[in-house]
Amino acid sequence: MRQTPFLLLGVGLLVQFCKNPKQAPEIEAKSHESAVVKFACRGTSPVLWLVDIYPDSIVYERGGGKKLVYLKRMEEKKGDTIVFNSKLTLYDKESMMTIKIIADSCGDGHSEQKYPYTAIVERDGDVLNGCAIAAEPK
Repeated sequence: MRQTPFLLLGVGLLVQFCKNPKQAPEIEAKSHESAVVKFACRGTSPVLWLVDIYPDSIVYERGGGKKLVYLKRMEEKKGDTIVFNSKLTLYDKESMMTIKIIADSCGDGHSEQKYPYTAIVERDGDVLNGCAIAAEPK
């Protein structure tokens, strides 16, 4: 009988956690399989990072971690630069991301491959530099 309060406490905590999990939103791989990527951005320094820009969302991944899905809020063209702004509520805080795609050739530094665009990703105070390629129209 002395174990009953602890058992009830454990069940209560489990129910509360299930109601409000503090997990990062992760994309289902199949949810964007048929969608067309507008831009694919990649960086290798200081850590490998990937950003895929879809018509309605932006998928962010850093260092092989979880893929985070940001809803695309705004797209603006400024001269030879396209700027994408987005935000996501992550762990009860707003995460802001701005991506600048600049029409300027770029090399990734690890291969001789050249990309037609330079990408700058600013996310919650971090700045990541890399390269980008536009999706080919089908």
